[in-house]
Amino acid sequence: MRTVKFVRSFPAGSSIVLTSKKKPTDNDNALKHLKLPVNNETIEETPSLDFFRILLGIRKKVKNALISKDKRTSKNTVKTVLNDSAFKARHYRGISQKIKDFIYDLCYFPDQAGPWLIPATIRGVRLVKKNNIDIVFATGSPWSGLVVGYLISAITKKPLIVDFRDPWMNNPFHQSKGKLLDSWNSRLERRVVEKASAVSLNTDPLLSEFLDRYPDQPHDKFFVMPNGFDSNEFYDIEAEPRAGDDKTILLCHAGFLYGVRDPDILLRAIRAANIQLNEAGTKIVFRQIGNVNLAYDLSERFKDLLDDGSLILDATRPYRECLSALSSADVVVNVQPGTRTQIPSKLYDYLAINKPILNITSPDGALGKLVTRKGLGDLVDFNQEEQLVEILIKYANDFNFRSFSGYKNKDEFEITRISEVLSQHIETLFAEE
Repeated sequence: MRTVKFVRSFPAGSSIVLTSKKKPTDNDNALKHLKLPVNNETIEETPSLDFFRILLGIRKKVKNALISKDKRTSKNTVKTVLNDSAFKARHYRGISQKIKDFIYDLCYFPDQAGPWLIPATIRGVRLVKKNNIDIVFATGSPWSGLVVGYLISAITKKPLIVDFRDPWMNNPFHQSKGKLLDSWNSRLERRVVEKASAVSLNTDPLLSEFLDRYPDQPHDKFFVMPNGFDSNEFYDIEAEPRAGDDKTILLCHAGFLYGVRDPDILLRAIRAANIQLNEAGTKIVFRQIGNVNLAYDLSERFKDLLDDGSLILDATRPYRECLSALSSADVVVNVQPGTRTQIPSKLYDYLAINKPILNITSPDGALGKLVTRKGLGDLVDFNQEEQLVEILIKYANDFNFRSFSGYKNKDEFEITRISEVLSQHIETLFAEE
């Protein structure tokens, strides 16, 4: 969605978008609600070249051929099994699995979009030469997109702008692929940054991290371009009919809850708040839309809340349906671990639909600092259950918040303003060229 918003802000027909030919499922397709192209851009889809699948196909053919040969030549052969054969088999299986894992990780390096790298680079170079493209703009993650941009720029000698939507290095959700490939990732990021004429980061903490990591690069090369919202996507959003009566305070979160993105403190606080609110007949309800994959069974731990209607678990829904559901809530919720450099993109959707925001996050993380600096809702840490109970009771006792009309600083995150920063850097590169 971030790239779509930028394309909308460019002059009509001025962009060529190079993307994967692989289509996401309807549930995973964030662009399902859009009619493409959005601004008369040219969309070039390029298929991947999946070497791992090719290797699996070759292995299968060789294996079938060997099995067929073995059946013809070994019908009457008696095999002798040594006492230590089981140990040897396990040993060699362990080595074999490590080799397979490395080959797999190499084929999907630097990420799952790795098979797109070579075809996309070839196609991109041809597009630049054919259409006399002036600037290459690459965004990631996936990091393969930044590598493709780097390669196209290196081959065509066109200036490169790279856009980091997340941290590549020091990403708290990164799963190591071993020291070798991790070191290659680090070198790749450095190559991309050093090649780029401009580097955009989506948060101030990420900017600080890059300035510390690349002190040899000009400081004015780096700039912040936060995520934001496009008002055009929200003008026709209608709140769906809401569950509960006027004495129900409906909290809503749409998105995946997993690992450290855990709503346990919120649900415990709701349980405690509802006990105190029982006599007044007021009730706090939390609605979760999307998958849940936690270290415990949410339905088991909070069965009492499910039974009394204080917890509603809904399946994953398309983006626009989620916006309608969120619009019917009294309060929308962020559940964000204290990541130093990452801010969830749903924050900007929340700002666009003008709903009070409850942020459950560390005040020292990127989200916590932004919320505090800009006054974007209530903030409570994961270990402040009593404070959270007080906030929930405050919601229940102050129905005036239902006439909430938005945060005063929200217009700073309108995409037209943010895109002006990108346009200025593009104009600077044009002038230098």
